[in-house]
Amino acid sequence: MTNRTYQLRFSTLMLAGFLVLGAAGCGDGTAPTGPPGYVSADGMRGGQLYDKFWASETGWSQSDPNLATYNGRSDFFRCKQCHGWDLLGNAGAYISRGANANRPHISPLDLLSIADTKTPQELFDALKSSTGRRAITADLSTYHPVTNPTTGDQMPDYSTIFTDEQIWDLVRFLKLEAIDVRVLYDFQTTGTYPTGSIAYSNIGKDGNAANGDALYASRCVACHGADGTEILVDGAAFTVGSFLRAKPNEAQHKIKFGQLGTFMVSRVTSEADLKHLYKALTNQTTYPDP
Repeated sequence: MTNRTYQLRFSTLMLAGFLVLGAAGCGDGTAPTGPPGYVSADGMRGGQLYDKFWASETGWSQSDPNLATYNGRSDFFRCKQCHGWDLLGNAGAYISRGANANRPHISPLDLLSIADTKTPQELFDALKSSTGRRAITADLSTYHPVTNPTTGDQMPDYSTIFTDEQIWDLVRFLKLEAIDVRVLYDFQTTGTYPTGSIAYSNIGKDGNAANGDALYASRCVACHGADGTEILVDGAAFTVGSFLRAKPNEAQHKIKFGQLGTFMVSRVTSEADLKHLYKALTNQTTYPDP
């Protein structure tokens, strides 16, 4: 299958859900308006659901009979796998994250733009739609990114997985809590999915390093140490500073919503504070590599 054929097929599958998705949003800090479920939703929990919905931190029942399926084929169920930590799909940091037997292709959709232009109700309806979606019981053992990608590349049928409350949490995340990474750093992609590459620059943009150092000292130093080397992250491959410099696309989500499955909870939630922290952690002397 050529890359162009894949793009068309995958777009058809995904657009059947999300682009059935006039904006209602409150990025200016005003109280959210819209359906009651959206107004009362928890966007922070939505961010955790986006990461790994069946984690205990989301309140998910750890006696769910489908846990073995979710854990055994996790990348076929996690939202972040197909849409990226940056929500930019295969035009962002995941431009080189090709599919294999254990993970599907990355979506070509830009969720940041979709969430910005669609109403909460439209997003809810799209997420709850079962049209063109993959059943929990679908056989993924035969998935192959070239010869047999269709079922595995479909979104899971979240209407049978999530409650309405959880879907509204995801909508609230998409509309209000998700960080537009383009305010945190610049990036340039080269080539096309799945063999492209990305280069980051200007990390922290207009943040203030002194403010970031103060944030780090008050919220991070107790666990990670003064220079970020006390607890290594991401499989012990990175210090705090080197992880953010290498993966700024991912760091923002972990900092804001926590690292599920560990003791790290939400540390910094505002866009302004994230800018400051990002700016500070670019200092390789203060926050060195391993």
